[in-house]
Amino acid sequence: MSFYPALPESGQPGGWAVWRQTIIFKGRGFLQEGFWKALRSGPFLLAALSVFLLAGCMAGKNYQAPDISRQMAAKWNPPENGAVLDPRRQPATDWWRQFDDEVLTELIKRLAGSNLTLAEARERIVEAYAKRGIVQADAWIQAAVTADYTHAEAGDEAVSFTGPPAGTSADLFSTATAASWEIDLWGRTKRLVEAADADIEARYADYRSIKVSLCAELSLAYIDFRTLQARMESVLQNIELQKKTLELAQTQYQVGVGTALDVARTERLLQSTKARIPELARAMSAAENRINLLLGERPGEMSLPAGSLPKIPEVIGIGIPLDLMTRRPDIVGAGLQYRAAVARTGAAEAEKYPRLSLSGILNLQSDTLGGMIDPDALIYSLGPDLYFPLFTGGRIDSNIKQRASQAEQARLALSQSLLEALSEVETAAVGVIRSRAQIEKLQEAERSAGESVMLAETLFSAGLKDFFQVLDSQKQLVSTQESLLFARQQALSDVVSLYRALGGGWENGTALGKRDEK
Repeated sequence: MSFYPALPESGQPGGWAVWRQTIIFKGRGFLQEGFWKALRSGPFLLAALSVFLLAGCMAGKNYQAPDISRQMAAKWNPPENGAVLDPRRQPATDWWRQFDDEVLTELIKRLAGSNLTLAEARERIVEAYAKRGIVQADAWIQAAVTADYTHAEAGDEAVSFTGPPAGTSADLFSTATAASWEIDLWGRTKRLVEAADADIEARYADYRSIKVSLCAELSLAYIDFRTLQARMESVLQNIELQKKTLELAQTQYQVGVGTALDVARTERLLQSTKARIPELARAMSAAENRINLLLGERPGEMSLPAGSLPKIPEVIGIGIPLDLMTRRPDIVGAGLQYRAAVARTGAAEAEKYPRLSLSGILNLQSDTLGGMIDPDALIYSLGPDLYFPLFTGGRIDSNIKQRASQAEQARLALSQSLLEALSEVETAAVGVIRSRAQIEKLQEAERSAGESVMLAETLFSAGLKDFFQVLDSQKQLVSTQESLLFARQQALSDVVSLYRALGGGWENGTALGKRDEK
């Protein structure tokens, strides 16, 4: 049989037109005589009927959001302070803007696009989508096409049960299409897809959680840097003040009013203050390096301009405890992990039941290339396959127990996350209230210390007090000013910690047990 059509007689169309018509005609004959005959066969109809009868069965329990009423409370426990914490207001979305610091706001804008940890978290989302695609593929028909050519030749004296007769040669052209489809009778694939969907959403929640954490870390590093800058400025101011005090002590000593001990004490205090400059410079460099690292840049690549400590927000909205389920991405993620574990438990239970699949092979074999389009060269098989697990050595039951235990672990982890979140919010809220009270007291102490320095210097000039009391007053003022800076740093850090505990300010998470509809 020749692949090419016969040459046309005189007056008939020829060339490509005849070749094309021949291929189309024989292709239609192949479908009519082969494939459709297979579809009308009894086994295929029986398998199709089974699909309709068993469609919709789902093994395992459907996911239900866990009861968290024991962890949740109607209101917060820390002492109420209407001037600072307001449970009637939701936390600010872009909470860093409340610090009224343009440099910090710009740094946080850069964070989302340049931080390498966030980039890694984005890739985990991509990976989760790819994994879902792998799972979803089991719900579709699997098909493959092969093509083979074999030339065999046997010598005159050769004897073979599989090859051509002695003294002959043969060519074999073959192409085959194999397809199979496992019918998801008990919802095993659907459960796995459900788990994969929950995994995707959990990766989104992880991304938001990392964003919240990095935003807080960047803010804390920035607050540390500004605090160190303020301390450096305070040290430099005190050095100038102590230089003037040293000049006064030296003048008093030269005119016979002061003593050498006064000069020595003043000199020692000045040198001690100067010695703090290298330490503060080192700490400032470390804080800048932390900021560069968070921005995905080399150490020292960016230097912050001079500035002051950010402003402490006057009022902070904290909402109610129940809001944490949607605001805290780590809690949302824990709920989604529980959902995925429940779905995988259902998929494991589906392993106990029979599996039904349809498989078929269409094979064309001929000793000539042209014979590959002849319906008579068709070999096909089509029918259902039923698999029923009888003896598995307890593997299926053990797998179900393992998945059920993993689901219970995820539920307990969710409950623990809720308790930790409540504790973090209440601890940070108390810190905000207490640090503000401490600032108020230290501000009063700073005013008193400043007045003491002025009074001591006046009395010393009038000869009513010795120089030691002047130095002691100056040391008390420096100590109080530094304590006030530390208190402001702590107050700002407590605000950051509170917003982080409340779930940050990025986009809100998914409600527990529900999917984002996009």
